[in-house]
Amino acid sequence: MTELERSFYLLNMSTKRQDIVDAANRTFYRDGFAEVGIDRVTGEANVALGTLYRHFKTRSEIIAAALRQRHDEFLLALGSEAKDAHGAECVLELFDVLEGWSDEHGGNGCFFLRAAADYPTDKIVRDAALSHKREYIALIRERLLHGGWPKDRAEYLASMIFVLLEGAVAAAFTLGDRAAVAAARKTAALVLVNVPPASG
Repeated sequence: MTELERSFYLLNMSTKRQDIVDAANRTFYRDGFAEVGIDRVTGEANVALGTLYRHFKTRSEIIAAALRQRHDEFLLALGSEAKDAHGAECVLELFDVLEGWSDEHGGNGCFFLRAAADYPTDKIVRDAALSHKREYIALIRERLLHGGWPKDRAEYLASMIFVLLEGAVAAAFTLGDRAAVAAARKTAALVLVNVPPASG
């Protein structure tokens, strides 16, 4: 195999892997884990079963890869808006981003909690879900620091804001995404008024 052929082969393999992850992300979120077999994933990805198993040894690895992709996309969206905001608005923007994300990518609950609930003893899946939640809290903490809260207050508030954001996703099942996020945002604003930043 020439160097050019090898480069083309590796690029094609990388593309096929991404096709599998995209398909898994889409189908598992839309239709659930129990309802989606590996044949559905390969069909949506338009790859052969052998190709899938060249990239992933187990179903758990496929699910974890889908979770990591959604994690990367979600945190990228959350982290993209903080540049010009200050004070409470720096934190409340997270709710605005969540509303936009829910409009475009949501509507079916939290992918990570659903995965952890469906695979409670699967370390690969649970670790991927738990890693997402930890990084989510860390991002909230960074927003609070950026907004002017000192480290001790940021630590104290991060878990509260996290619970409100998570609660909005859970409540969307009954209230609808926009109403749930709006209610959570109003509550967060009240919390932040009562624990203002150092400059507040």
